[in-house]
Amino acid sequence: MLRILVLSIAVLLTGCASITGSQEQPISVQATQGSTIVSGASCTLSNDVGKWYVKTPGSVSVKKSTGDLMVECAKNDASGNEKIVSKANVNVWGNVLIGGLIGYAIDRNSGAGFDYPEAITIKLGINGSNGFSGAGRAAGGPVVADGRWRAVMSCDANRLAADKPAYQARFAAEVNGDKVTLHRKNAVAEEVLSGTINDDNLPLAGMGYRFKQSNFPWTFKFTGAFTGNGKIYTGNGEMLNTRGRTARVCTLVMIHTDVPPPVKDGVGEGQADSKPDTPKAAAPAPAAAR
Repeated sequence: MLRILVLSIAVLLTGCASITGSQEQPISVQATQGSTIVSGASCTLSNDVGKWYVKTPGSVSVKKSTGDLMVECAKNDASGNEKIVSKANVNVWGNVLIGGLIGYAIDRNSGAGFDYPEAITIKLGINGSNGFSGAGRAAGGPVVADGRWRAVMSCDANRLAADKPAYQARFAAEVNGDKVTLHRKNAVAEEVLSGTINDDNLPLAGMGYRFKQSNFPWTFKFTGAFTGNGKIYTGNGEMLNTRGRTARVCTLVMIHTDVPPPVKDGVGEGQADSKPDTPKAAAPAPAAAR
């Protein structure tokens, strides 16, 4: 038994490492002034985990982060700067779907599940006339609304029905200003959650139902907050049955990325890896004997 346990842990650790990916990324940097490529400009690249230096045109290896990368270049009396957005890559979905919250936390904390562009061009202007540009979320500013949001909900086994195991469901997510909507629909059921962002906090509430059992809906209640420069949301909540009793305890992870979750066993975006459960409808009474 002990040998099996040790082998299982080794497999999990190996799988997680292969999914997580590198924590560093090489980036090439060049500078231009008008239509001219500038050689020898001194550039500083910095994010919340470090600072790096390079001369243009050149390449430097930076440590990944969920935070944006600030790039500043200067030569003589010309300078320029740019804010480079960090975006989630496909590795982060591998860790969410296979490693659950542990895998997700590894990617978030190490930055391995996030990438910067491979090449950056900084436009130089006289006396630093070029200000910071690029999309991103400033401290205390709104949550990033551009691009695409994806969400994965993980729920434990049903506490009210022993034959209902844990499951994961993928949602299409939309952020419009301070309004957030999550939606998924498959052949048998539909679920919708919504909420309003307050600073970095987001409470979510919603419901789900089976098309053939619409009289037996279930409800959700989540509380959570955005981190990683407004690009990651983690919420904790419950799935409640029609009587308001806690059927499952769930965690919801929402990530700002253009990379969709991978298709798994024929399950596509907006569908669940397993179907949600609801109380079974009572069987119809037998017809009276004639």
